[in-house]
Amino acid sequence: MRSNASLRMFCLPLLLPLVGFLGAGGNATADDDQPTIDKDSIRITLQPGSERAYSKPGWVPYIEYQVNGPIASGSQLSVGFTLPGKGPWVKFDCRTGETEKGRSWEAACGGDAISNDKAQVYSGPVGFTIHLRNELTGTNVALFAGQMKVGRVPGTSGANASDDYYVDENWRIPIGYVFIGGPASRDAKSLHVGFWYRGNPPEIQAHLFYNGKEIAKFNKPGNGPRDWNPAKYQWGFANCEFLGVYSTQEAADAGYEPHIGLDKNPGEYEVKVLVANHLARSIKFSADANGIVDNGIAKANKLGSDRIIVPVQVIGDQGPWDRMAWKTGAFYGNPLTGFTPVP
Repeated sequence: MRSNASLRMFCLPLLLPLVGFLGAGGNATADDDQPTIDKDSIRITLQPGSERAYSKPGWVPYIEYQVNGPIASGSQLSVGFTLPGKGPWVKFDCRTGETEKGRSWEAACGGDAISNDKAQVYSGPVGFTIHLRNELTGTNVALFAGQMKVGRVPGTSGANASDDYYVDENWRIPIGYVFIGGPASRDAKSLHVGFWYRGNPPEIQAHLFYNGKEIAKFNKPGNGPRDWNPAKYQWGFANCEFLGVYSTQEAADAGYEPHIGLDKNPGEYEVKVLVANHLARSIKFSADANGIVDNGIAKANKLGSDRIIVPVQVIGDQGPWDRMAWKTGAFYGNPLTGFTPVP
């Protein structure tokens, strides 16, 4: 994002390489030979446009997402945005590559590639659709349709400052993930538990318990109690990797201490998280002889990945977030069925 003294955008910070959160490139779970969107890979941030950015206030969208193959030769991804009462607003192509089934393609487009003439000072719901067309075969299909919520707050960079805009991501906070490995991991078979928070990146300590005993932990540096501000209009993801805890005992025996295989240690697990030195999250999941117990929520909602969705209990004062946002806002207007948040 280019700097702009009169325009500041609140963006969703990624705390790890995008593919590290998404899982391995071969983790597509499409039921047939049609490409699908990994719904949780979609990230939208707001930026000034490419021209006259210093003279015209407002924002344009920048989007990142992952497509599960196959993507046929000659295909072209594109994204179109619409404004309520105005219809189509901006549409742009995204770099696209041929991708075989079982692999995935990461797309990123928009932002400063869009003319600032298209910049909006609007806040409220904005619809968008991801298309895949192929002029060789004469096809054009919609892979995903969603809606983001754009917020607006008074500018803080001077008396004549333009307003600040952000994409409201409060829907993410009660939704957590449990999965094994990923290319960003130092050990591709270790346990990962992920959750979202609001505010500038805080210091995180995650502690994994089994049968009431702590068996592993994860630490991530960040802002301490004095500097962390959970009221800021930004959202981040914490990918907690528990080295030494594996899906199978075979992998555990060849890996790090404490050499725990979930398949040989069935039962209930709990992750307790300290955010900026205060207890802030509790995340529970189960294991059996097959490893992590899949509750089926991700598959039922065709999430497009093999990560297991679990509810996150939010503890204490975690800033001004809407606890009901997930009901309509989850996955950009594609809320989960079968999901029950923890009170």
